[in-house]
Amino acid sequence: MNYPYPINIDLTRKRVAVIGGGKVAARKVTGLLDAKANVFVISPTLCDAIDPAKITWIKKEYATGDISEMDIIIACTDNRRVNRQVAKDATHFQLVNDASNKKQSDFFNVARVESKDLLVTVSTKGKSPMKAKQIKQEIRQWLETKHWFNQEEG
Repeated sequence: MNYPYPINIDLTRKRVAVIGGGKVAARKVTGLLDAKANVFVISPTLCDAIDPAKITWIKKEYATGDISEMDIIIACTDNRRVNRQVAKDATHFQLVNDASNKKQSDFFNVARVESKDLLVTVSTKGKSPMKAKQIKQEIRQWLETKHWFNQEEG
């Protein structure tokens, strides 16, 4: 079994492509913008949760070649064929996350609890994002009771 190597990546100079414009894409975009990534969304439409003023919106269906200049690619369309094509198109220099198939992914996201001086991440190795979210909420509550976490900071 392969084990992931947990890291935190500075995305401030990275070009990140999010393929898809739905609710899953919105969650990914929110985290990427929080990390100060340069976010490009490739999708003919955007859900209301994605502010087009905060991203570069490439308003079209995905096509091979769209990700050639990107550092990190997140495929989260509602079409597994498109997600598979995105993963196939990525070069060995790029990191890819296929939200519909972790076996095609180089990485997966973690749930995080963050304050000014603390970052706690939770991972189920891509198996159960809902469980990770629940554990994250429990950790946050525990940190608040210990006064190690300032609600206003994170």
